[in-house]
Amino acid sequence: YLSNPDERLRWTSNALPSDDLCTENAIILKRFNRYPLIVDPSGQATEFITNEYKGKKITRTSFLDDSFRKTLESALRFGTPLLVQDVESYDPILNPVLNREVRRTGGRTLMTLGDQDIDLSPTFTIFLSTRDPSVDFSPDLCSRVTFVNFTVTRSSLQNQCLNAVLQAERPDVDKKRGDLLRMQGEFQARLRQLEQELLRALSAAQGNILNDDAIITQLETLKKEAAEVSAKAAEADQVMEEVENVSRQYQPLAQSCSAIFFTLEGLSQLHSLYHYSLQFFLSMFNAALHTQDLSGLTEPSKRLEVITGALFRVTFTRVGRGMLQQDQISLAVLLARIYLRSSSTPFDAEFQHFLRSQIVTGAQELDTAKAANKLAELACFKNLPGLVAKNDEFSAWVNQVSPEISVPKLWQAPSAAEEERGQAIYSLLLVQAFRPDRLLAAAHHFVAALLSEDFLQSCQILAGDLAKSVLEEVTSATPLLICSPPGYDASGRVEELASECGKQLTGIAIGSAEGFSAAEKAVNSGAKTGGWIALKNVHLAPAWLGQLEKRLHTLAPHPNFRLFLTAEISPKLPTNIIRTARVFVFEPPAGLKASLMRTLSAIPPQRMSKAPAERSRLYFLLAWFHAVVQERLRYTPLGWAKRYEFNESDLKCACDTIDTWVDGAAMGRANLPPDKIPWDALRTLMSQCIYGGKIDNAFDARLLQTFLESLFDAASFDGDRPIVEHVDGVEGGRIMPPEGSKRNEIFAWINKLPDTQTPSWLGLPNNAEKVLLRNLGQEMLGKVMQMQHVEDDEDLVVSGRQRTISNAGDARPAWMRQLCNQANDWLGQLPKDLRRMARTAENIKDPLFRCFEREVTSAANLLAAVRKDLSEVAAVCAAERKPTNHHRKMMADLQKSLIPAGWKKYTVPAGLTAIQWVADFAERVRQMARISDLVAKGGIESLRLAPVWLGGLFMPEAYITATRQTVAQSNRWALEELTLDVKVRPAADGPPPDASTFVVHGLRLMGAECADNKLRLVNSISSELARTEICWVRHEAYKKPPPESSVSLPVYLNSTRAQLLFTLTFPTEEPNTATQFFERGVAVTASVLG
Repeated sequence: YLSNPDERLRWTSNALPSDDLCTENAIILKRFNRYPLIVDPSGQATEFITNEYKGKKITRTSFLDDSFRKTLESALRFGTPLLVQDVESYDPILNPVLNREVRRTGGRTLMTLGDQDIDLSPTFTIFLSTRDPSVDFSPDLCSRVTFVNFTVTRSSLQNQCLNAVLQAERPDVDKKRGDLLRMQGEFQARLRQLEQELLRALSAAQGNILNDDAIITQLETLKKEAAEVSAKAAEADQVMEEVENVSRQYQPLAQSCSAIFFTLEGLSQLHSLYHYSLQFFLSMFNAALHTQDLSGLTEPSKRLEVITGALFRVTFTRVGRGMLQQDQISLAVLLARIYLRSSSTPFDAEFQHFLRSQIVTGAQELDTAKAANKLAELACFKNLPGLVAKNDEFSAWVNQVSPEISVPKLWQAPSAAEEERGQAIYSLLLVQAFRPDRLLAAAHHFVAALLSEDFLQSCQILAGDLAKSVLEEVTSATPLLICSPPGYDASGRVEELASECGKQLTGIAIGSAEGFSAAEKAVNSGAKTGGWIALKNVHLAPAWLGQLEKRLHTLAPHPNFRLFLTAEISPKLPTNIIRTARVFVFEPPAGLKASLMRTLSAIPPQRMSKAPAERSRLYFLLAWFHAVVQERLRYTPLGWAKRYEFNESDLKCACDTIDTWVDGAAMGRANLPPDKIPWDALRTLMSQCIYGGKIDNAFDARLLQTFLESLFDAASFDGDRPIVEHVDGVEGGRIMPPEGSKRNEIFAWINKLPDTQTPSWLGLPNNAEKVLLRNLGQEMLGKVMQMQHVEDDEDLVVSGRQRTISNAGDARPAWMRQLCNQANDWLGQLPKDLRRMARTAENIKDPLFRCFEREVTSAANLLAAVRKDLSEVAAVCAAERKPTNHHRKMMADLQKSLIPAGWKKYTVPAGLTAIQWVADFAERVRQMARISDLVAKGGIESLRLAPVWLGGLFMPEAYITATRQTVAQSNRWALEELTLDVKVRPAADGPPPDASTFVVHGLRLMGAECADNKLRLVNSISSELARTEICWVRHEAYKKPPPESSVSLPVYLNSTRAQLLFTLTFPTEEPNTATQFFERGVAVTASVLG
């Protein structure tokens, strides 16, 4: 009623998308009282307004234009429409315009702008727009404007994509659809007009209308015409139904488009580099509509299938090239999920089980029976426990190197159709349950089975791909953002590309005022002449980069112009420049061989060949050390306790240090005896300054020192001294250094190395790869879980029908029903309450009582809070109470399996899910309940006798301190006199042997095992220390094992090794093996979390 069909057709011809949201916004732009402020992330509103007011000579400007005030005055005076873009930085000079502060003097309408009076034209209008949907405007500005939000919605984008595919594939249907919509609008308008004429005729009648022949005749005419119009409208509706039937064939594609775009929007939760504009997505959709694979195809169903496949491939190719390698598989799984959801059998229950049934983490051992019972919750796996019990074929499959290749059929699909489509996800679930270390590989097979075999390889940037993207896919108005991790410079790729394409590249380093000025001049010049410009290290100037993006938005560049921006990956990069640019991420290749080649290639040949001759061998030792140090970062927390920022700058500094000390020792001589090289100085500078200055963990510092002592030593120049020992898969288990010291000899030795190396090359056990793959699989699951959107059922439409997962009559969204069941399940896992420990004047003096009283009180308070939150969430999901903002935030977190902020009262690994947290918290509460019951029955004396799960305490360090205080207090010893001793016993119940000993359980030894209280290295991931007795003894009574047959190991809170609790010294089975324990990352953890 607020617009007519002709207006809507005109709006569509002026580039306004033909969906309800855009139509409603266009009506607001036509009927506003206060000047509109348009939120336009996609730029569609700007294009529409420009076309709509083109005949009135609309002017586009922004606050950054030097001539802004002059443009504003001209528009006010002559009445031309004005579009002000990028109003995030609002200029108060517009206040009198927005307030309409006018005065009339002598027939003139004036407005004061600054210190000038301007004649105001009655036809003047102004539009304000911003492309940033997250900007917060002041309440003062909000009260002066009418907000018009063009941020795309799911249904809006779905309609836009449906219209686009109909125009491309079925233009006849699209034209008929448009004509019918216009006819329907005209019919409705004519019916309203006839109704009004009828009302006017009746109101104008005088006396008895039955005696008025004119009125009767007019009524009959109106009735006849209305019947004809209604009949035509009914015919149009019938034809429209036929057209809609054709349109429904393309509805799944439109729904997939909407789901893909909003998945891309949500990727910003994973990394600050993942921001995408609607134009970027529409360009991918347009590329899919015009893919070359359509040539020769005429059947609509086959063409639709090709377009759908091309859409997923183009999306993954272009988006994946701008992502870190570790996140590409998460995107691929999300796209496969969207593809699966568009089918007739979406496998929702199976996919939710895949996300939420995380059984085994990095250090845990697999419980096959538990995994089978968990998977049997799904109807298709109901017979699984019986199939895997004592099944030799199943055991053989589980022990395969790559079990994801041939997964046995242990499921019963409801139908043959579901069997064919469900095989991929059924296989994925089996691998996840029984071989979690192969979850990533299984996810690759899952994606390949649903989309295509080479789908995951499509995002690799091969030779020629970058040139194709720059020359064919990207326009001159789109900058190219070349990103790389800190310490790795990818600007050489841009120089190689320019040379390959025969273009002259102008490179400018950003970081100084002179660089900013030169960059602006170069960009302006290149935009006019069509040159290629490369601005390097733009991450150093994020504020200036934001201004550059706004200037680029107003440019009209030459078609051949290309702007390259190279930067390190940084959260400070402005969101708008990431949205505007096409992002490419280049990461250094993994592996010792690639790292050695990259390191030594960066050293100029003349520098390596410089006298003395021993210099090149030192460079080789440094390159090997740097490669090992960096490669071990991949295996964090086994390789290092945390990810330290070792980079190329450390390498350059170390090279300079070697040059300085070697030149000083050689004093110009051509040769320098190895024993004259200042080894102590080199080791000290690298261990305490260059590399060691970044390390804040004493055990990591000890590990670094171990590597330096084994490499930087005069014996490294001996031909029979290996650089690595105990290497698997190599003859003799030893890696010998190159025999020669010349550059070409060293490179020839590197080229002979295998392309892939086992973790034993780095001093780690080979099962480190298994731990790494488990952790990466869990990390991938966590990211996919984090991307789970809280959607209404109306958005979950498949094949044109409403998809309902609930029982009939339940109108709640599916996610709400699932969350309600999950909350009730968690409430069932948690104890209802926890009895607190009674404090008295006597027992408060006992350190152990004080420790456990704090633990029980903390557990009771958190238990009450968690149960209250879960009960309220369940009530909200059951529509029994109204939600508050607190409830909404909590429901959003729990839907993504994130731990709510109010529950984080003790230290847990960063990637822990809410499912894992609740199970862990329930175990902690049960331990506190047992301790509280012991004190109630046996008094405080029972605290010393109780075995304690150390990792299940909220403050485990406090317990160790309390045991020390207890021993010191009972024996009247000073705390400084006590030393901690440890003994590992076989699993057996019973009290501690004496009053100075305390029993803890749940400790796990990573990479070793303990037998007869002595340690030895093993290939298993971890072993449990069934009963660990910690004893506080006086110094004179402590029999410290000799250093050559003992090792000091850290005890960490959990498997992430982020929090060190204390240190224990264990005797070893073999002497002089401490170095191997350090290199293999052997440690004790109090909890398997992480």
